[in-house]
Amino acid sequence: MSGKTLVLLAGMCALLTAGAGGALCAAPDPGNAKSGEVTIELKYRGLTGAKGEPRPWSFTGWGASNEASLEFTKNLNLPKRKALYPRFRSNANVEGTELALELDGDKSVALYMDLNGDGKCSPNEKILPSKEKSPMGESALFVTPDFQVKGKEGKDIPYRVFLIDQTYDAGGGNLDHSVMFAPACVWEGVGSIDGKLYRLVLFDVHFDGQFTKFGQDRFALMPEAEYVKALESGYLPRERLSRLVPIERQFYTLRLETTADGAQPAKAVLTKSESPLGKIALELKGGEGMKGVLNSLYLRGREGDTFFTLAGKGAIEQALPVGSYQVESGAIGYGSANPREWRTDFQNGSEITVTAESSCILKLGQPKLTPSVVKQQDRYRSDVKPDKAFKKGDDIYCSPEITGMAGEKYGRFSRMSADKVPDPSVRIMDANGKEVASASMPYG
Repeated sequence: MSGKTLVLLAGMCALLTAGAGGALCAAPDPGNAKSGEVTIELKYRGLTGAKGEPRPWSFTGWGASNEASLEFTKNLNLPKRKALYPRFRSNANVEGTELALELDGDKSVALYMDLNGDGKCSPNEKILPSKEKSPMGESALFVTPDFQVKGKEGKDIPYRVFLIDQTYDAGGGNLDHSVMFAPACVWEGVGSIDGKLYRLVLFDVHFDGQFTKFGQDRFALMPEAEYVKALESGYLPRERLSRLVPIERQFYTLRLETTADGAQPAKAVLTKSESPLGKIALELKGGEGMKGVLNSLYLRGREGDTFFTLAGKGAIEQALPVGSYQVESGAIGYGSANPREWRTDFQNGSEITVTAESSCILKLGQPKLTPSVVKQQDRYRSDVKPDKAFKKGDDIYCSPEITGMAGEKYGRFSRMSADKVPDPSVRIMDANGKEVASASMPYG
């Protein structure tokens, strides 16, 4: 890593609450709810991939096999070389779900999935490619019908998934397949507060059908008008599910209730938070003349169920409920000409405390490089401490640790502009300052 890379981030960068990802509430009937409490009825919705629906946030793949190994796929009797058997993993007791992709040349023409787990192919278990456009360019999109998964209480939960089959050049004139999955269902509800409609959408992340795990699953909270525009644009912002959520300038506590049998989400209840507010401001510091901007900052509450996403620029303070927060991760843009020349990510910063009495200042940047060096043979041993001196001829393993003012650990540094920069280099000196080894790092 070059010296230029280590000199980063100048100026002040303020924390602004992410707008579209932050607000939902529905005004309850005053005669049926407690004062200050908002209730949203949630309903299941299976997605089809059509325009105007929430799009998948990301896809996950677990590889595929060329051989049928289980009862369902063997009974299909698909010709060898005309079938692919994707692996599908889940945390909802559908680990054994069997799938097969039927191929015609390089194209997948049908998906077979044992939706009911009986080992036989029912009519609805042969799924043809969707007519909807794949969200991943030139690839085949399949959408399963609803099937049942087991929730945490052992009860059946409706569920469906997207499957995308994308081909790529495997070299030697051969094409290979990359098969990936995404949940194809949400739980959602609409209501109003102060005369404005808001929408809450819950997204599952781990293919377990729960949708309600704070800190793990995702949600979108925004005015209905903004939600419609987001869908039209093809990008719907979403955040990690948090027990505390901001609505306009008010913070609400979010409680998610399930049906009586505990199987499915039923309603979201928002109650005005009584926690006093404090203030937090951010300083980004670096070399003279550098320009920096906070692309994102994720704070996690001490209890692990409260998360805030902050971003922006300028010297403005942001209000947050009082309490202790861990700097979990973030991303910063920076450069000498403009803050879009470079990008760096960080994680695992220190804990900060927001109080009502004074403003909490979070200082980031001014990263320092500390090399951690051990013998190559000891690199995987947890009980070995880094050393500074080695014998001539020793094979060593060097891993740089780059730490900022808040204890944040910086990882990848990426050049965002097309300007050519010198390759980073490493030099190793002896006790007298004489160079004993050096090398460039052409890949950064």
